[in-house]
Formats: sequence, structure tokens, C-alpha cells
Amino acid sequence: MTLLTDAQLHSELQRCESCETKPCRDACPSHCSPADFIMAARGGEPSDYLRAAALILSHNPLGGSCGATCPDTHCMAACSREGFDRPIEIPSVQETLVRKAASLGMTPVLEDPEEINGYRVAVIGAGPAGVAAAFTLAKLGYGVEIFERDEQPGGSCLRIPPHRLPREVLDGDLDFTLNTDRIDLHLGSTVEDPAVLEAFHASIVAVGLTEPLTLGIPGEEAALSGWDYLTAPERHACDGAVAVVGGGAVAVDCAVTARKQGARTVTMFCLEAYGEMPLTGAERHELLEHGVQIHGRTRLTAVPAEGGAVLGIETRRVAYPDGDQALGDEPAGPFDPRRVVDVPGSDQAWAFDQAIVAIGHRSSIPRGQGEFFAGDCHNGPSTVVEAVASGKNAAARVHVALQGGAFEEPPRPTKSTVSIPGYDMEPVSLACDFFGRPLRSPFLLSAAPPTDGYRQMKAAFDAGWAGGIMKTAFDDVEIHIPSEYVFRFDDGTYANCDNVSDHPLSRVCDEVRQLVAEYPDRLVIASTGGPVTGDDDADAAGWQSNTRKLEAAGVMGIEYSLSCPQGGDGTEGDIVSQSAALTAKIIDWILAEGDPAVPKLFKLTAAVTSPRPIVSAIREVLDRYPAAKAGVTLANTFPTLGFRPRAGTPWDEGVVVGMSGVGVTPISNLTLATVSDLGVDVSGNGGPMDYRATADFLALGARTVQFCTIAMKYGYGIIDELHSGVSHLMQQRGIASMDELIGIALPDPITDFMDLPATKKVSSCDTVLCVGCGNCSRCSYFAIEMGGDGHPVIHPESCVGCSICTQKCISGALHMRERTEQEVS
Repeated sequence: MTLLTDAQLHSELQRCESCETKPCRDACPSHCSPADFIMAARGGEPSDYLRAAALILSHNPLGGSCGATCPDTHCMAACSREGFDRPIEIPSVQETLVRKAASLGMTPVLEDPEEINGYRVAVIGAGPAGVAAAFTLAKLGYGVEIFERDEQPGGSCLRIPPHRLPREVLDGDLDFTLNTDRIDLHLGSTVEDPAVLEAFHASIVAVGLTEPLTLGIPGEEAALSGWDYLTAPERHACDGAVAVVGGGAVAVDCAVTARKQGARTVTMFCLEAYGEMPLTGAERHELLEHGVQIHGRTRLTAVPAEGGAVLGIETRRVAYPDGDQALGDEPAGPFDPRRVVDVPGSDQAWAFDQAIVAIGHRSSIPRGQGEFFAGDCHNGPSTVVEAVASGKNAAARVHVALQGGAFEEPPRPTKSTVSIPGYDMEPVSLACDFFGRPLRSPFLLSAAPPTDGYRQMKAAFDAGWAGGIMKTAFDDVEIHIPSEYVFRFDDGTYANCDNVSDHPLSRVCDEVRQLVAEYPDRLVIASTGGPVTGDDDADAAGWQSNTRKLEAAGVMGIEYSLSCPQGGDGTEGDIVSQSAALTAKIIDWILAEGDPAVPKLFKLTAAVTSPRPIVSAIREVLDRYPAAKAGVTLANTFPTLGFRPRAGTPWDEGVVVGMSGVGVTPISNLTLATVSDLGVDVSGNGGPMDYRATADFLALGARTVQFCTIAMKYGYGIIDELHSGVSHLMQQRGIASMDELIGIALPDPITDFMDLPATKKVSSCDTVLCVGCGNCSRCSYFAIEMGGDGHPVIHPESCVGCSICTQKCISGALHMRERTEQEVS
């Protein structure tokens, strides 16, 4: 794949599992993390493309070029889906995201430090390694001068054909990296005298492999070198029969370029058998697509020429000396050209109009010149991304050499874990408060499996969560938690039939003390409940006792579960908080005896006709305790019925489960909107599985947002994505603070049905994108039928503008357009 359409991009983004181990990141030479930049891009907002590009370019400043040219042997080979179906097309996704950000004017800016640190570094060579080294040093505060012998920067990238590396992509990367006053670029400039470098505190040699290898055969000077040919193909006639000598990627580029230039035939000659050629699947496909013939196990022996014009080539067959000598056999182990032997009597003459020799290059710089080396002149032939990694490492070595510290050598010379500074992944502060206690963000983990004890809470805090509510615990109550209690309705909707923690309240109190002592800047909340038997005196004593024990442990807040989705604890309905009177009574018991300085949250259910009567009743109780810091949690998991197999019966057993995740988000949104004007502090809970749903909760008035399912699916590290996503969205929409975001959709969060516009658009098809699946012809209004060309025909007179066809079109070919005046009439 190359540049992806919007629909193709969406498809690839959704296929990523965002693996916890991030094998794609570890396999990437520049330590770019596809798992992270893919997650960032899923929202589809302009700010999402900005931060995805920032995640790419802060690890790989030539991210667009590498996306266009990277082989499938790095991140794709490590993708977890490789052994399942097929890997994510990561390079194409990366290139598309960088280009999409640029097209939206959203290319990230990695800021230079305010002051130069006083050191000057010379970089010889403006190829990918040199550019990456210079860019990294500039962002570390160095003054950098690049000396490039060519008249333009780019190095070996300039020799990659435009069909593989579009020039606008390379130019975009070079503008991103070199457009700074911290880097002086000297083009057409060589460093002949090493004394020039004495004016610098350090120098990095990154000149690549510029001298073509030669065979020392008769007539070789009449042939083109692969380097010279790819530098300016238009200068060389290749419209007849062309021979390309070599079996690597550069030879493939020469062969395909010659065919695109109009060569009648192109034949490759190489020492390797076909299966040994060091090519990617895409490169092999290119050879087949362009009809390039291949002769393996063949050595070039002469280039007959007359007056400098190639007349043909002479070759000799070769074989490995060990094993079966049959031509085309592939020996065990990697191919080694030094082991081949000539096959006597196999000389052959060929008639060709042009010959291109692309067997490799070597460095032209003596090893003694310069202090540090980077790129191919240091590591040998490599990919663009490996050169970038080498450049970052060279910059890091210079930094350590000049300013002290230690540089941890990478596991391989072409791997770099160096991150380039200068971009703030949280451009707008998310700082807020919880009843006066400062928090770094309003994002909390709810009372659920990810908070069931000290170990879980510690992992969450270490990952960056601002706070968490420990899973609901009781005092001296026997707890039953079924086996296999978690249900999965779809990829983003979970459910459970697990009421509470099986840890006793005494253990939770001990863990609260430990967490408060170790993480005083984080919000440590505990969750509990109490008996509801109808004996008010005994019931009140139970709720109050649990409250006193948690307050004595130093808890920073208490949440009370009044909404267990499995029910069974209410005297007036299945769930306690379905009864306004019972809910108000319990809250009054707690506030009457509890410390008003310790915040209290009362967790309600959305499974009511309307939450307004419940919250209104709570408001009346809170008014009687003006000193108490109290509010509600809206809502809990939603009670639903799930099925699972039941042995020995003809049908499955139904289990009441609390549904959470994407499936309940619309319910929670309506619940929040419905009570937004009642003046009660709300902690939003139930649904958000991405940053955008989180921002909606806050806009609807929730002062904090609680999460469960998202952490169970993606792990505690998802907090970075939530922080970055909301912060960038705020920046995009001109929202300067969390106080400004919270409640921004109020006081009119809901538009009345009758106020929705009635002007109807009509669907339209982009036949270039259409794949002819015919699914749109299932239109309920019979407004679409398939035409004779395999594409949909839309009848505007029948289309009611519902837009469902555009929403389900897999290729993104359908869109809604305004009706013409004739169609309106």
C-alpha cells in the first residue's frame, strides 16, 4: 500500500490492538511507537492528526519519508497480527498521518530551547543520518552547521524514485527539520581540510556510501552506475533493452525506473538466486508488475562498447561450491557472494542498449576524519529509518561527550531510543480540583477491577492517573464473586456480574493509609456501602460505621454504592437509588455523622425513568448540610441481561450484568444532561472509551470522569492518550482551562427534536473510491440501485437524506451533498 484513502486509513487504525508490549515500537529503528500514534489518530479530529504526527516526528524527524520507504522487515514484521491474519500497514499509515497533518496545517512544531548552550557542532552530510543528527542537536540547544557537497539536501533519499518517495514528502520532512535558525546549511560545500572542523566543539561525519563499487572488468566505464542513473534518470536514454546488474533494492529501483522511462525490456543479472535476493515483498511485486526478467547466479564479466556506447554485456554463470551445483539451488544460510564459483563453459554474450551497474557503494571518507560517525558510512548499507536512528545516536553521543552523563548503547547500531525534545503533548493544562483538592487532571479510575487493592492503585498512580476509587468493600460481609464474571458484548462494551471486592474493609483501610502516605498528591478514594433491611436504626449504624472507619484511615474521599446493577439490596425496588426517598434517607444518615471535610460521592443508577427526581431529592438533603463536601456519581454500569452456556440444558442461562463501555455512553450522556441544572457536583461514570467521550462528559458538567472498561482493555498507560487527546482538543477549540471546559455545553445541552433542521441532503458517489459492493442498494427507501458500470445510481426524488448509506460505506465513496434547485423543487 502507499498513501491511504480516509476509509483505508480508518480501517487500518481500527485493526490495531494497541499491544501492551508494543513490539512494533521495539522493532522500529527510531523507536517510533505505531501503537501510540495509531491510537492518537483514531478520533479523526485535526488535533488528532497533529498529535499523531508529533508522536512520529519526535522520534523520527523524517517520518513521512520513512513511511513511504520503510520495508516490511521492521515494525510490520513485529506486528502481533502477523501471526494471525496480516500485519497493520504501518508505514503507509505513518506516511498518511504525516501528510494529512501537513495538509490540514497541523504539522507539529518542536520548539528550540530559548538559548543556545554555547556549543557548535559540524555535521558533514545532509542525508537522513546527518539531518536527523543536526535536528536532534538543535532541539538540545546546540548550534549546528551542515556541510553538504550536493546542491540540495536529502542524500541517498534523492536517489529513491519518486514513485516510492514522492518529492513533496521528502521536501516536507526537510522543511520540518532544517527550517530553523539553529541549523546553518552549506550546500555545494565539502570539507577538504580537516582543520576546518577545529572551529567546532564536535563533528559528525554522515556522508553515506557515495563511491560506487566497481568490478574491474573490461568496458565497465561505459555502463551507468546505479547512483548516477537514479540521481537524474531523465539524462540517460533507456528506451531500448536495458540490463541492470545487481540484486538489491537499488537495482530494483533502477529496473523499475527504466521501465517507467520507456525501456522496451529490462533484465536483472545477479549472483543471488531469486529467493536469496534481499528484497521485500513489495519490491518483488514491483518486478513482476513491471515485467522485469531476472537471471540469478550470473556474474557480469565485460561490457562491450563502442565510442562510449554500450553494445551489450557478457556474463558467466556461477554456483555455490558446496551442495548441489544445479543452477537456481538456494544454499542453506544467508547468501555470501564470496562463496560463489564460476561454472566453466557458461560464458554468454547479450545484446543490450544500456547497462546499469548497481552492486553497492562504499564510503569516501577516511575513518580518521571527524570524531563521530553516523549512517551508512558507519554501519554499512541500511534503510532510511536506520540512518535516522544512527543520526540520533550520534547526536546523543555528542551531547554526552560535551556535557557529561552516560549514553546507553542501543541493542544494535541501527536502533535508537532517543526522543527528540521540543513538543508538549499536553499543550493546555488539565489541572482542576476535587472539592478544593488540586488534581493534575479530572480523570479517575472508578471502583472496579483496576482499583481492587494497593497493587492496582500503585500501578495506576505510577502510570499517571490523578486518582482512583478503590473497589467497593464492606465490613464483615460474606462476598460471592462468580467465576468468569466478565462479559464482552463487543470490542468496546464489557459487562460484569461482580458486585464488589472480596477484600474486607479493614484491609482497604490499611491500604488507604499506605497509599495516602506514598502518593499524597493523588486522590485516594474508597468505596463502600451498607445494609438496607428496613430496620432504619441498624441500617444507619452500618453505613455510619463504615464511614467512620474509612475517615479514620485518612481517606481523601468516600463513594457510596447505591446502584449495584444486580440489585438485591433495596427495599423499594431492585436498586437502592431507584427510590428517591430511600436514597435521600441513606445520604442523610451518612452526612449526619460523617466528617464534612471528607468529600462524599453517592453513586446512582441510570436505570430510572428520569434521574431528576432522584438528584432533586439528594439536593434537598445536601441543602441541610451546607458544610459537607458532597456530590453524586452518575452513573453506574447499566443493568442488562447477558447469556452464557448452561450445562445440561437446551438453552443458555441469563445473568444480570452491569454493562459498561461504548454501549452505555449515550445513556450516560443523557443522564448527565438531564441533571446538569440541579446544582449538584457530578463525577461522570459509565461509558467513555476514548478522550472525545471524556470531553463530552466534562462539557455536560461532570467535574471529574471515572473510567473502568478503558483501563481493562488498554491498561493503565491509556491515561497518556486521554490527557493528550483532551488537551489537544481544547487547544483546537480555543478552550484555555479545565474550568472553561467543564459545563461548556450548558445551559442548553439538548436541542429539541422540532428545532433540528428539516432541509434534506442527498447522497452522492465518488466512483473512484467505490468498490462496487452493492451494500448501499439495500436502502430502505429504494433510493439507490446498482448501475451497469457497477456503481450506485442515486434517485434524489426517493432519497430522504437519512445518511445511513454514507455511514456504512466501507470505502468512503458515498457522501451527502446539497440538493440542486431542481431536486428541491
